[in-house]
Amino acid sequence: MLNEPHILKRVKVNNNFIPEIISSFEDYENIYLITTFYDGPNLGYFKSEVLSEEQIKFIIACIIQSLKDIRKYEIIHRDLNYLNVIKDKNNYFNLIDFSFSVDYDKRKLKKLKCNNGDIDTPPEIRKNSDYSYNSDYYRLGQLILFLIYKKYPLNLEQIEKNKLNRNYSTQLYDFVRVTTIENTKERLGYKNIAELMNHCWFVGFNWKKLEKKQIISPFNKNEFKINRSICSKFNKNLIDVRKYLIIKNQSMLL
Repeated sequence: MLNEPHILKRVKVNNNFIPEIISSFEDYENIYLITTFYDGPNLGYFKSEVLSEEQIKFIIACIIQSLKDIRKYEIIHRDLNYLNVIKDKNNYFNLIDFSFSVDYDKRKLKKLKCNNGDIDTPPEIRKNSDYSYNSDYYRLGQLILFLIYKKYPLNLEQIEKNKLNRNYSTQLYDFVRVTTIENTKERLGYKNIAELMNHCWFVGFNWKKLEKKQIISPFNKNEFKINRSICSKFNKNLIDVRKYLIIKNQSMLL
């Protein structure tokens, strides 16, 4: 948790696809981050939804834009999964949770513990080998499979044996294939993130309009039911913060 505010403070506020940190503080038990508020669900919401290829492409494009933004600061996210991508009020998708993120030049000092059963974890991290920017892209390919099959499969070859979902193009599956190659030097994005943007799946896609959020989101017609009950948690947190501030002010007076 201490890592996330340091990462977000380094990132300029004009980036549209990652949260802006407004403030951070801590009491004796918790660390509080005040950031951009996103009112939509994360991608777990779509476990019961059948998404069109246009919708999946839009989600993945938003994530690529998020990764492009943090690459300016040489940051590897390292925890890209369906829980950490969330919709905003304009029906665009944003990358959150930078608690596992790391600077590229410090990656060898930051080994990421993982369960060998975590299928979406890049093989280089599972093997405790050196990882890089395109470790994020491996998870991106796995995320596409999650959006289609609603779970993380073992690999694309296993899906091919059970027949591909023909509602989606060969270009989509090729994007999954080249982003989930085990050898990092052969994986799409090894040279730079532009390799992802120039893949045949994105032919004709307007990245400049996306960056400015000028594309009409294919989710504009979707109705999302927001779980308001989660807001009740803020009441308890507010009480805890007030207690902490009272104690802090009293100690300052002493």
